[in-house]
Amino acid sequence: MSTKKAKALAAQDTIDKEAELDLLKKKAEDRSKVLKSEMQALVDNRQDVINPYEGMTNEMANLGVATQAAEFQAEQTDIALANTLDAMRSSGAGAGGATALAQAALQSKKGIAANLERQEASNQKAAAQGAQDLQNKLAEGKKFAFGVTENRENADVNRAAKELENQKQQAADAETMRVQAEIGDALNT
Repeated sequence: MSTKKAKALAAQDTIDKEAELDLLKKKAEDRSKVLKSEMQALVDNRQDVINPYEGMTNEMANLGVATQAAEFQAEQTDIALANTLDAMRSSGAGAGGATALAQAALQSKKGIAANLERQEASNQKAAAQGAQDLQNKLAEGKKFAFGVTENRENADVNRAAKELENQKQQAADAETMRVQAEIGDALNT
């Protein structure tokens, strides 16, 4: 084979190899674009990070006091005292009995008032505890949302770094193949 023909074949072989390398590079770039597009679609379409406790309210803040039972007790006491007073009048009891009866009525009313105060104090304590629990839950929710966001951002950074590393490796591999092809061409001539 003539030297001219061998050089022409070597040149054509180099052109073919370069075309093949260009095609491989183009396919790698196209695949990279598709993967980036798919990854971006996944990132764009994931659900929003939420605070699971957001919007909670303190249910203990509006506890009522059982006034109906206290009113009933007061009515019963008044009825019993009225009946006792009637019995005292019919038996001819004196003013001392009426005074004792009035004092018993006063004590009964004080007991009812004390019971209402205990209920109010208990409700205030429950409201304060409810407020503290609510604040704790809201703080837990913020911590949860922060953690999820941080994990997602770290995953995105790691994915981007890995993708960059893969692209660099593909470029280095293509360059190695080009250099090897040039060396092979140089040896064949």
